[in-house]
Amino acid sequence: QRLHPLQKPQACFVAQQLAGHDGPVIAATDYVRAFPEQIRAYLPLGRRYVTLGTDGFGRSDTRAHLRAFFEVDRHWIAHAALAALA
Repeated sequence: QRLHPLQKPQACFVAQQLAGHDGPVIAATDYVRAFPEQIRAYLPLGRRYVTLGTDGFGRSDTRAHLRAFFEVDRHWIAHAALAALA
C-alpha cells in the first residue's frame, strides 16, 4: 500500500481469510505467544483474539506432555474457545 498510495487500499491476507466469519480466533503454537501476537494488528477491529503459547524455558519431555504442561494441547484450545465465546 505504501508503494501504491494512489490505488485503492487492499485488505491484507489475514483480514481476507477472516472476512465473513464471526466469532473468536484462537491461535495456538509450540512457540512463545509473541509469535501469533504478530498478526493481531491485521485482524478485523473488535475481533476477539486469544493466543496460546509455550512461554517458558528449561523443560524437556515429549511433545504431548509439554503441550499439556504449557496448556496448548487440544483440551486447552477447546477451553480457550469456549471461554472466548462466553
